Amino acid sequence: MRRLLWVLWAVLACSACNKEQAGPAPAPAPAVPAAPGEASPPGGHDPGPAGGQAGEAPSTYRVTPEKLGAYVAYQRQLLEAYAALTKELATAKSKPETVGTLAEVNATMKYIEGKAVAEENARKEAGLSEEDVNGLADVVTAVIAQRQMLQTLQFDEELKKLEAMQAKLSQEQQKELAPQIDAMRERVESLRQLTEVRRTYGDANVDTVLTREADLAKNYQDMMSTFGKR
Repeated sequence: MRRLLWVLWAVLACSACNKEQAGPAPAPAPAVPAAPGEASPPGGHDPGPAGGQAGEAPSTYRVTPEKLGAYVAYQRQLLEAYAALTKELATAKSKPETVGTLAEVNATMKYIEGKAVAEENARKEAGLSEEDVNGLADVVTAVIAQRQMLQTLQFDEELKKLEAMQAKLSQEQQKELAPQIDAMRERVESLRQLTEVRRTYGDANVDTVLTREADLAKNYQDMMSTFGKR
């Protein structure tokens, strides 16, 4: 019961936050998560006009299948580089004689510099401009993060449990709970359909990103795993 009510509260809170953010494009999102305590790699930009293409929201980067494919490859190359750099840093920090010394500082600086070089090399090899990386990161992060949240928190299952619980209550109690459940049902559907993301970035961009959802979700999960081991 407590968990179901907590999930209800979480969905409604998410709904309120997203409605406040609807309209203008959100703050730039990182192309990939940064290591704790470090600046995120470039991932946002000040988008220019979209050119009025059908299915696109004003002032957003236009995602194409070709650019998105290059971005998937860019992410995979970064994952390999980050894994190697993270392992190297962990090895340096694991030595007792380096803890709290200049050697530890140097190892951290080397890691940061290595990330910057890896990002630049991966971008160039993928044939992407900085604007491409930033624009793609905005849309991809918004879409994939929300899809992952839905999968992780299992809102659909929790809603079914809450509805089953409601059916066992008295009619008066059912009426009291009905508005909250209706709001949750509406919000879950909105999250599933990526309503707010579509409003911000346009249907065309979101639909293009979803064609590579499996690859992008794997990159997202692998990136989280890579930095979680650090």
